[in-house]
Amino acid sequence: MIPALVARALALAEARGFRHSSCLEAGMLLHALASTVSGGRIGEIGTGCGVGTAWMVSALQPNVGCVTIDSDAQLVAAVRDVFANQPAVQVLHGDWRALAAHGPFQLLFADGGNAKMAHPDEVLGLVAIGGLLVLDDLTPEEYWPEEWRGKPDPLRTYWLRHEQVSAIEVRLAERHAAIIAARVR
Repeated sequence: MIPALVARALALAEARGFRHSSCLEAGMLLHALASTVSGGRIGEIGTGCGVGTAWMVSALQPNVGCVTIDSDAQLVAAVRDVFANQPAVQVLHGDWRALAAHGPFQLLFADGGNAKMAHPDEVLGLVAIGGLLVLDDLTPEEYWPEEWRGKPDPLRTYWLRHEQVSAIEVRLAERHAAIIAARVR
């Protein structure tokens, strides 16, 4: 079942023609992980139309806040309307690095932009020790285009082998995968 808040965010994405929202399976994963956070904050890099945010917020415990940020001012304004009745949610406009003022996060969804690839150490710094980081939009190897085959994937290499995290890649759907990384130090 899709939570009402998720349906509102999906409707916004449809109305805006926004095609970069998380897939259903990624949303369900975020929902399940967010439900385990019992205090502190969850965060998101790349709000988009708020679909991932809505999945997480629909599972929030009472003592948990959510901060999401996007660089697109028009989307941020529209998403603020989606979460207008959610006092635990802050929808920020700006560079993803501004999340540092609101962390560390117990759960961080690094979704939009290139932060997880171009600035992985800074992204990891936003996650509390013992917290989780979720990276989606990964293509399983058997569906890689020919030009990628036989080459290392720097994103996977970094996150799956980093000494400060315990990470695993999980298949979400036939053509979608994610990395879940627990910060251990």
